[in-house]
Amino acid sequence: MTIQKNAYVVMDTETSAHDGLVFDFGWTTIDKRGNVLGKGDLNFLDVIVKEKPYYVHKIGAYAKRQRKGVHKVTSFKVGARLFNMHIAHLKAAGYRVILCAYNAAFDCRVLGHTAKRMTGGKFLRHEVELLDIWGNWAISAPKAYTAPKTKSGRFLSTSAENVFRFETQQPDFIEAHTAYEDTTIEAQILQRILKRKKRVKVVKNPADFDGAIWEKFAI
Repeated sequence: MTIQKNAYVVMDTETSAHDGLVFDFGWTTIDKRGNVLGKGDLNFLDVIVKEKPYYVHKIGAYAKRQRKGVHKVTSFKVGARLFNMHIAHLKAAGYRVILCAYNAAFDCRVLGHTAKRMTGGKFLRHEVELLDIWGNWAISAPKAYTAPKTKSGRFLSTSAENVFRFETQQPDFIEAHTAYEDTTIEAQILQRILKRKKRVKVVKNPADFDGAIWEKFAI
């Protein structure tokens, strides 16, 4: 089958406070034009029972979203299966699947770690390519970029919140810090990167990301 388009699966995680287990996982899949090809919004109940979430005060809000039919609470194993079904569907439709995250090395590492702890196996069952949104944004960042400085006072903050504020000219925007909602803004940042028509760096293993050697992502 001839591959006609790229599918950018923008994922995000929220982790537990102690061992960094993923309890909240979401994704927004877009094409180059920003058309949404799929989305997911999951909480892993077995992880929440096992370890206290970092943003524990948000659990009530998750429950409210579940009642509205927006959010699903399931086990990590079932959630991984749902995500892999989404990847398989994209591949069957002829898409080149590129898995993206704002801090891709971190998300790959914690998903692999959580899969090992919760299931004894791998998280991802398909070969995909990987794209780090932050790294590619930094390469193509506008020279006029402005933001508050980091705690050290030496650099401008390039958090997803501040980059989104600059790119969309929404200075009062507040990041939700819930996985699915964060993917919606990160997908918009990625779309801005793609519109600049500069070559983006795509790798096949998190160890290939610049600047660090990460745990191997279970693929």
